[in-house]
Amino acid sequence: MGSVANHAGGFHAIGSGQLKGGARAALICASFGSGWMYWAVVFSGSQSPVWFSIVTVPAVALTLWAILRVRAFRRLASSPAELAHWARFRKFFWIDFGVEWGLGSVTAFVLAFVGRSDLIPQALGVIIGLHFLPLAKIFAAQLYYWTGALMAIAAIGSFIIPRSDVRSIAGCTAIGLILWVTALVILRRITWQGDGPGHRGMLKHAPGEASMRRPR
Repeated sequence: MGSVANHAGGFHAIGSGQLKGGARAALICASFGSGWMYWAVVFSGSQSPVWFSIVTVPAVALTLWAILRVRAFRRLASSPAELAHWARFRKFFWIDFGVEWGLGSVTAFVLAFVGRSDLIPQALGVIIGLHFLPLAKIFAAQLYYWTGALMAIAAIGSFIIPRSDVRSIAGCTAIGLILWVTALVILRRITWQGDGPGHRGMLKHAPGEASMRRPR
């Protein structure tokens, strides 16, 4: 989750670099959201392929949509302002990335060591959710405030359910759905913006493609 380097979640106008970042962010949210949903199925103990199939349909749809957007925007050049913004905040992004993965790994190890593996989904949900808050500031993406806050609330809120697999299923499902919805919101926006008149021409004449054309 640390590499959710998206610039599209809350900007009023989306530039080329933001379209590329948004596509990558959507792909990561879709992938990790699918992981959480499959984790919920595993906790259910169901041996039936039906539940895996139910998760697989939206997982594949969102992931493929994100991959298509990544491919469509991959040749777009970031503006000087976007490059300057990334250079300014890149250090903070990697700090956030490192803290998230480091804290998540240590927490999972400690909980497993002390025999409280049942708390790992909730702990990771809070850690990953909180990591979205700095990203919202770094990329001025208001959507990430909602994503992070709702993930943390869902993880903590699952404690109203007594200790059981049901609690883990509820927590994992809620977090997975939040990430899926985040991916969907980003994909809808970058698809609409990317297919608009302003970017359609840039997609046709993206750097690399134009240079391959030879004058007649």
